[in-house]
Amino acid sequence: MKKTFWILGIISILIVSLYSVVRYGPAYLYDQAVHGRSSSQLYQLKKFNRKFFTPTQNTYVSDVSGSYSNLWREFHVRDIVVPLPAGHPMYQAIPSIRMVEGMTAPHFGLRFNGPSGREIAQLHLLSSGVWSNEADGQELFRLPMVRKEILKRSTDEIWRDVFTRKISGWDLSWQEMVYNLYILHLRSMMLPETFTNFGMVDGKEMAYVEIPSANKDYKTEMIFSFQKGLLLSYLLVTDSRASDSKEIRARFINGINFRASDSALTPIIYKEFKQLNFTQQTDQEGMLFLLSAWSHDMNNIEMFKELIYYLERGSKNREQLKSLYRFAYQRYKKTFTTRDTGVEDDDPDIRLSRQIELEALSERKTLQERPRNVMKAPEPTNKERMDQMLKKAKESKPEKKKSRQKMIIY
Repeated sequence: MKKTFWILGIISILIVSLYSVVRYGPAYLYDQAVHGRSSSQLYQLKKFNRKFFTPTQNTYVSDVSGSYSNLWREFHVRDIVVPLPAGHPMYQAIPSIRMVEGMTAPHFGLRFNGPSGREIAQLHLLSSGVWSNEADGQELFRLPMVRKEILKRSTDEIWRDVFTRKISGWDLSWQEMVYNLYILHLRSMMLPETFTNFGMVDGKEMAYVEIPSANKDYKTEMIFSFQKGLLLSYLLVTDSRASDSKEIRARFINGINFRASDSALTPIIYKEFKQLNFTQQTDQEGMLFLLSAWSHDMNNIEMFKELIYYLERGSKNREQLKSLYRFAYQRYKKTFTTRDTGVEDDDPDIRLSRQIELEALSERKTLQERPRNVMKAPEPTNKERMDQMLKKAKESKPEKKKSRQKMIIY
């Protein structure tokens, strides 16, 4: 009887303790979190920023201008379909590709210059893929009652709340406190160390995070789109003063969509490129086709060589070629140049590499054009001539016909 009493007592203590953790634990953790003092084994933020608590007003996106719409064309680049100025007289697209330590695939981006040659926008592709909602990211969220409460929410609802839910108030149920702590945890994981504000894009199922720019004339935004469980993200830099830059920003935010990359697309897109005329192939439009084809198979060195080959045969491609030479040298220690275009790079190693490659190309061309010296056979002696004549005469002498024997039939 006494043993039973002790067992019941221990069970009661465990139940009360568990209830206290669930009932009053979130309130304590909530108080610690909103004051930036969360250090419990159950819950602690990776980084703390008071801006986590209040998403800002939705960012404004202007309408897309209808002028020169025929000069914009959709290109499938990596995991996105993006409208780009193909042959547009006002904008010049310049590749921005580089190898980044710790990444297997090259970083892919584009810079855009306006009519004056000033840079007015940049587009950089960030990682895309399945979004992890970090449900196991804290010990608190592994508690059965807490986990059950979080799993009541759909992934779409959670993702939207990350960019819209305001964390405030104290008169909350433990369920609301737990969910608020969960949203704070996700924000600490997703948002960069420094940011200006974050929220949803006005009228779009997209989120944005504005981060400080080195040049205050430019606006830098990370754009997120959550589609069918997949998270698409890219970095957008625009000139705050230029109307052309606002036009590019509007076209990107309104027009960029997710579409999975596939190496099988490379030959298909290249076939489309080959259908362009030579002027288009050696201009910005051809470059964008080849960039699109190469982006789905970035280990395809022959496709990258095609980029440089055709740009070197066009005009006004100096900035594009300089950028591609730098990436080629960074990755392959070669520039793959095939023609002296007069492009001079600031890097002496790249200049030297191009000079060596051009000289080697010139030498190979000279060897191919040089006529071959065929070795003549020595003149035969008189005896050898006589032997050859006798041999020919003997070979050409007709054989004697065999005489037919008469067959007598009795």
